[in-house]
Amino acid sequence: MTSLLPHHQPHCLGCGPANASGLGIEFVRDGDGIRGVLSLDRRHEGAPGLAHGGAVAAILDEAAGTALLPLRLPAVTAQLNVSFAQPVPLGRELTVRSRLDRRDGRKLHISAVLELDGRVAARAEALFVEVAAEHFHAHGAAPGDLPALGI
Repeated sequence: MTSLLPHHQPHCLGCGPANASGLGIEFVRDGDGIRGVLSLDRRHEGAPGLAHGGAVAAILDEAAGTALLPLRLPAVTAQLNVSFAQPVPLGRELTVRSRLDRRDGRKLHISAVLELDGRVAARAEALFVEVAAEHFHAHGAAPGDLPALGI
């Protein structure tokens, strides 16, 4: 049985179980990366019946950041380059995968792909920057807010 990765905080837009408007992605380890399954609904709509591009980008950003959880690397998004390959319909099962491709000091290069029926719907190349716990606390996190990151 594959175990779920922990949510890094309960109100996270991407994975937080306490966020009623969130994406609700649950991630598991998958080889050298992570994988999540989700579907989008009318809260995530752009054009009629289709996911908003911002929702698709949020999925890829969340997956990229979550790829760092097993490594216990607290980091923030510095750059996210998204390529859209096909429309993403609402109500369909989507799979998102991501992995850390390389590390250059504090710079973490991550790739992510969103799939619909086994075909690429969107992909992203992300640059995250590793930060200390003080970064989160200086910008509003309370002590104990980020247990999954180990900080």
